Amino acid sequence: MNDPVTDGLIEHILALAAYCIATSITPGPNNMILAASGATFGFRRTLPNMAGIVVGFIGLVFLAGIGGESLMRAVPLLAVVLKWAGMAYLLYLAWKIGTAGRAEAGTRSRPLSFWQATAFQFINPKGLAMAISSHATFRIPELGEWGSILTVTGMFLFVGMPCTLVWALFGQGVGRWLRDDRRLRLFNGALGLATAASALLLLVS
Repeated sequence: MNDPVTDGLIEHILALAAYCIATSITPGPNNMILAASGATFGFRRTLPNMAGIVVGFIGLVFLAGIGGESLMRAVPLLAVVLKWAGMAYLLYLAWKIGTAGRAEAGTRSRPLSFWQATAFQFINPKGLAMAISSHATFRIPELGEWGSILTVTGMFLFVGMPCTLVWALFGQGVGRWLRDDRRLRLFNGALGLATAASALLLLVS
């Protein structure tokens, strides 16, 4: 006999996993930096950047959960505002990526360090929106406050690490192909459409 509470909890966690995958794998500042670093410096030299992104973002998600729980109880409307703000930012990001031109070469002689990538997470608008809104959208009352915070944080850790690998390897693989301007425009357009799709996922989640 199925337990409705258990079934509902499993469905909730699966929805959280789908959300984490969608928001972590789709284009954003972190993923664009990783792709660019992979294309310019190679996979091995991008490893500190990847580690900084994972550590910094997981710390951000955890801190957002601690403060976010209190904020959501005090101001329930905040969850709705954050959801729409996150969607609006992603649509703006989609437009910026889709219309981006070629970056100037030689502006950076080395990839981001571990600490630079870690610190960037706390000023990354997409990351801030994801960290706070994820707790608002996928709070799990059945697990209690700390159980819910740790589950959301742990899911982003589980999903985030492979996503950083994908983008760094992707950048390394397409580095030469993107030297053609026409291919670069097509590439940026595809990334813009993917980002817009992630905004729609945020709307319907």
